[in-house]
Amino acid sequence: MEPSLTAADPPVARILMVDDHPPNLIALEAILQPLGQELVKVTSGEDALRELLEGDFALILMDVQMPGLDGLQTAKLIKERRRNRHIPIIFLTAIHKDPAYIFRGYREGAVDYMLKPFDPEILRAKVSVFVELWRRGELLHRQQAMLRARELLEVEKRGELRFRALTDSMPQCVWAARADGEIYYCNRIWKAYVGHDGGTSFLDAAPEEEVEGLRAAWREAVRRGEPLEREQRLQGHDGDSRWFLLRMVPERDENARIRGWICTATDIDEQKKLLAATQEARSQAEVANRTKDEFLATVSHELRTPLNAILGWTRMLRTGAVEPRSLQRVLETIERNARMQTQLVDDILDVSRIIAGKMRINIQKADLHGVARSALDAVRPAAEAKGVNLVADLAADAAEFYGDPDRLQQVIWNLLANAIKFTPRDGRVELRVARTHSETEIRVSDSGIGIAPDFLPHVFDRFRQADSSITRAQGGLGLGLAIVRHLVEVHGGTVRAESEGEGKGAQFVVRLPVRAVAPVAEPEGVPGGARVQREPGVAPPQLLRGIEVLVVDDDADARELIAAVLNNSGAEVRSAASVDEAVAMLRQRRPDVLLSDIGLPSEDGYALIRRVREIDSTVPAAALTAYASIDDHRRALESGFQAHVTKPIEPGDLALLVAQLAHSSTPPSVPRLEPHAAAG
Repeated sequence: MEPSLTAADPPVARILMVDDHPPNLIALEAILQPLGQELVKVTSGEDALRELLEGDFALILMDVQMPGLDGLQTAKLIKERRRNRHIPIIFLTAIHKDPAYIFRGYREGAVDYMLKPFDPEILRAKVSVFVELWRRGELLHRQQAMLRARELLEVEKRGELRFRALTDSMPQCVWAARADGEIYYCNRIWKAYVGHDGGTSFLDAAPEEEVEGLRAAWREAVRRGEPLEREQRLQGHDGDSRWFLLRMVPERDENARIRGWICTATDIDEQKKLLAATQEARSQAEVANRTKDEFLATVSHELRTPLNAILGWTRMLRTGAVEPRSLQRVLETIERNARMQTQLVDDILDVSRIIAGKMRINIQKADLHGVARSALDAVRPAAEAKGVNLVADLAADAAEFYGDPDRLQQVIWNLLANAIKFTPRDGRVELRVARTHSETEIRVSDSGIGIAPDFLPHVFDRFRQADSSITRAQGGLGLGLAIVRHLVEVHGGTVRAESEGEGKGAQFVVRLPVRAVAPVAEPEGVPGGARVQREPGVAPPQLLRGIEVLVVDDDADARELIAAVLNNSGAEVRSAASVDEAVAMLRQRRPDVLLSDIGLPSEDGYALIRRVREIDSTVPAAALTAYASIDDHRRALESGFQAHVTKPIEPGDLALLVAQLAHSSTPPSVPRLEPHAAAG
């Protein structure tokens, strides 16, 4: 369909008239004026070129004969310029009528060559034709521009739809804002987070106390035209707040002017929590590392202190520097410090079992009064030596209890020993056992130095001590109360510490269900069972008369000690330092009992018992070793030993063990010893 020329605003053509005689220009203007187009008059070729630089024309009417640049030269220059070569040129002349000039004019790009004088109507008609052609072309250009604009609108619309589809598929909140920062669009993720009634602005979703700071940062970014990046909490429709990383980037046009903003919010709540957890873990690790260093320093101190007394007095005994009347006191000092070392080692082993989840208890009907009295008897010497008044109040209805009596005795003993340690001379420590409804309550209170409020939450932590400095007044590893808490918890109970502050005493309250939850019972004699408070076994004289014992240990001092103990009870002892030596002695003569260490050179005690069983499956054998874990115990029995006994062992208990092995076909029951009740 042809474009209509009756448009509301038809384009006006510009006609350039070039003649060096102004009267000719006036005449041309008069002829063309009725056409109603824009007429531009110039008097030289140079002026014509200048006009063409500033604008476009539908037609050029140009004289041929002009000073300077004539019409033909001007036409040639016009056609050489890409922008103007489409403009039709009509030459007007009264002189150059020669055909050569006419042909040259057409060659230089003219569409017509009119000779003066010419008929005004003919000129007007020709100009009208070219004007009409220009107007049609212009209308086509406009229509093409409109089509292109419409296509651009469609492209932009499709782009907008793609943009919205893209932003809706992104796992981020997205907003679009105008140049002044006014938000006019948000994606589906944001609406899902804040709800459809939440609006489009993230400002309203910020916590109330953070709104002003966020708004100020937003306005400043808009004012400066610079990107904004900020970590910000935003509240969802459920009322919960999460951390987001806000980014606001300016959108610029081809002239670098800001035409809008694209804003995103990426959920970083999990990363923030992970970062916080990592920082907390790092902080805890640093605390644990410092605690470990302090603990190792304390272990070194606590082990070296009794060693100093043992080695010092032993050297004085060897040099004869101890007077006979002081001999008994010196031996008691050596024994006490040896038991102290054993207790430290056993506490460390108990904590190791707790950490590994291998601490077991044996639930049975128990007399809680008897358990409490045994614990009181164990700590009474320490209380009397320090001048601390030890008081007990045992309710009659609290005697019967189901639990592990040995472990409960360990709990009460630890609490009492702890109270005595931190109670000054002439102070008071009280033990109360009572029944409260379906619970048994064990309460140990003292009038001692108390517990600082900031340390109270950590009093049951492993390796933690209120004073871990080198100037501390009390010794110990800080393990006793941690062991207490675990033993109470495996009984299904709770323990808490109470104190009004430093210098105001403290009390520890244990609550246990009357019928405790019973874990799997621990096999009798398994290491890791309770450390029973008992007196060392006493073997009758000549208990082992006629019994031959083969002792295998790579440590000469250990062999000599065991041989001396057994010889003292009447046994005949042969000793070997290795597996091969022991097997050779066994082949020479079968012993009545075999005692072997586990840690031997070349081949260990497990290899020895396997070789022994290949030779004689009936020889009673016990593993006497410092390897004290539950796994060590089980492995020893599975390898062929009838008993597994941990060092140190009391001399009397060792003699009784050998007697039981020699006269019994069943594994003997050898109780585990408390540190201060063991020696050797």
